[in-house]
Amino acid sequence: MMLGKQNNLTDKERYHWYQNAQNLFWKSPIWEVQTRFDEQFNEQLLEEIYSIGKDIVLGNDRSPKNSIWDYSRPNLDILKQEIIDIVEKTIIQEIPEIRMLNLQGCEHFMGWINVREPGEKLEVHGHTESAIAATYYVKAKEGCGDIVLFDTAGAIDFENNRLSGSPYIRERRFKPVEGRLIFFPNYVLHGVDPNMSDDLRISLTTDIRKVVDPNSSNTVILKTWAGRMSKIKEWKPE
Repeated sequence: MMLGKQNNLTDKERYHWYQNAQNLFWKSPIWEVQTRFDEQFNEQLLEEIYSIGKDIVLGNDRSPKNSIWDYSRPNLDILKQEIIDIVEKTIIQEIPEIRMLNLQGCEHFMGWINVREPGEKLEVHGHTESAIAATYYVKAKEGCGDIVLFDTAGAIDFENNRLSGSPYIRERRFKPVEGRLIFFPNYVLHGVDPNMSDDLRISLTTDIRKVVDPNSSNTVILKTWAGRMSKIKEWKPE
């Protein structure tokens, strides 16, 4: 049926037919959402992040959790519900792996805080055990480093496992903006440019997984970041 319709097209129409097929074939969905959360909300969220990190470092939290989402705080809970709402109303239509998950609990969420000082960057990596990853920008000053996403779909070379000059390796940069969420599938490799600002770059990263395995090598232990979380209020540029 498709072939018969294609045979009736003019050369110009056939060109657009092929172009549309090409564009749809390798496209990866990326969602960029500017939330309603303002500077005051983010300042309060930073206080919550700071207090959690401080309690872990000082030993006041006798059973530190693996995930930031295992803690309940007013703004943290609001942000989590915002992530759930966006996923359930939009993203769930594109990512079938998460359609059957109960997202209202914590069992499918792994979250941690990224704190990057001036000059620091994040190397290219992937979130192999998640269905989808999300990043929320809590503090992001001008020049603090773009997040760079690489669409690896179809970008395989039999000899080198990559096509460095191929147009099919699509790189897209997103400027971090406070109060903004970015969602992307787990297979999308990504990294962060060096922080060229004079302040900390603070983001909250979330993996939505079918199962959060505490014994997995990819499980992020929140206390790894607790030291930096506990110093975000006292930090000053050198």
